[in-house]
Amino acid sequence: MPTQRREAAGDVAFCVRMLPEVSRTFALSIEALPEELREAVRVAYLLCRIVDTVEDGCGIAASHRQVLFDAFDEAMAHDGLPPETFEELSREAMGEEVEPAERELCLDAGAVFRRFRSLPRAQREAIRPHVQEMSFGMREYVMRAGDRGLQLSSMEDLEHYCYYVAGTVGNLLTGLFLLHVPGVAAETRSELEARAVSFGLGLQMVNIVKDVAADHERGGHCYLPLAPSELAPADLLSPARRDAALSVVRAVCGRAREHLERAREYTLLWPVPGGVEVRHFCAVPLALALATLDEVERSSATLRPGATPKVSRETVARVLVEARQAVGSDEALRRLFAGVQG
Repeated sequence: MPTQRREAAGDVAFCVRMLPEVSRTFALSIEALPEELREAVRVAYLLCRIVDTVEDGCGIAASHRQVLFDAFDEAMAHDGLPPETFEELSREAMGEEVEPAERELCLDAGAVFRRFRSLPRAQREAIRPHVQEMSFGMREYVMRAGDRGLQLSSMEDLEHYCYYVAGTVGNLLTGLFLLHVPGVAAETRSELEARAVSFGLGLQMVNIVKDVAADHERGGHCYLPLAPSELAPADLLSPARRDAALSVVRAVCGRAREHLERAREYTLLWPVPGGVEVRHFCAVPLALALATLDEVERSSATLRPGATPKVSRETVARVLVEARQAVGSDEALRRLFAGVQG
């Protein structure tokens, strides 16, 4: 096998191996996509995880983050630049405190950049501006947080943050999906694009309310809009302030439900049969997010140190089976979404 092909095969193998290490839920959905779409979504997701690690990886100094953002942005903007620059800077910046999988992803990020550059031009141009926007927004919040940690001032501030972290992903995916599903009517396309951001925001807000305690214990991170409640991040897990903290969590859950309803509409808008694979990709994380949101709202594990509210393995297994069976029918898909909620 020629050297270039052998290196490409190694890069593909690295990306395939790393995906479930950094996201089990999306790995299941991505690997179920048809071949011509699968690698583009896989690579796009890994690029997003790289810049996400730059934003909030534990133990990275603020000054190092800025240098890494610069190197990431340069590698995204100029396909001719050697991606090894980002790898070298990551070795200098990332200590053992960074999660092992995320650290490995950044230290060998050249494999992801090379696979991105090998994609067809149309797919690269569907991915590039949204990853660049994500990096721009994350940098904005890193600069704002400084060394004291991020503090969000309002629900609107939370949505602005979530737009950069996940709304951009909704737009990115929609661009890739529209390339894959030809002949989507102009009106349907407009409806999809109007709901793409909510697809990302809803999933991200569920992750935030699910992981409040874990984020706090991981490094004092807090992504809840605490300012209106007069709570301090140190109060989040305090039994004495539990009712006030739960009130903030419930408010975010309510906003998440609004976005998840638009995400449900988004999923159902993809046409059958041409968009069945896209429906399946969307349906699995959306159904699990709806089930997780119910668990957050009723579980005693919410805001408990060392605990995380999460759905059972049985529910995950059921969603995986039923989603594949339901995606060809609007009625069956609506039943799936309704059935995972209490």
